[in-house]
Amino acid sequence: MKFANILVPFDNSEHAQSALRIALDLVGDEASAELHVITVLPTATLAATYDASGNPLARSALRFANYDVYENVMGSILSNAKEELLDSIGDALDEVSCSVTVEAVVSASPADGITEYAEDHTCDLIVMGRRGLGALRGMLGSVSYAVLRNADMPVLTVK
Repeated sequence: MKFANILVPFDNSEHAQSALRIALDLVGDEASAELHVITVLPTATLAATYDASGNPLARSALRFANYDVYENVMGSILSNAKEELLDSIGDALDEVSCSVTVEAVVSASPADGITEYAEDHTCDLIVMGRRGLGALRGMLGSVSYAVLRNADMPVLTVK
C-alpha cells in the first residue's frame, strides 16, 4: 500500500519532529504525493487569549466585539500560529519534491481537528507523535489515542 496524501499534526515536540521526518521519508521523491503539516488551536483558548495583533486580550473585551473584530482576531491568531509552525519546522521542507500544505486550524479539540482535517483533505495516512506538548497529557487521555480511536484511515504513531 502506498501512501500519497499524508497528514502530520505538529506541535514542535520531539515526537512531532520525528513524525515529520518519517512522513518525509514515506513520500520520498514522489512528486505527486501531498504532505499536510498542521497545528490545531483549541477553540476554548483562542478568543479570550489574543487580540488582532497577537497581544493578550481581556476576556471582557472580546465578549462585546462585533463579528468583524472577531474575524480579524481569529485571522490574526491563525496567521501567527501558521508563521510559528513554519518557523518551528525550519529547513525540513526545503528539499521536498511533493506538494506541501502548512496550516493552522481551529477545532474543539486537537484530536477532532486532526481527524476532521484528515477526512476533509482525504488523507490516506496520519503520522503523529505519541507524546506532545499538551498541558494535561496523561490525565485525560492522549491526543494520539483519541486520533487512533476516531480516524477512518491508518495512523502511525512515532516516538
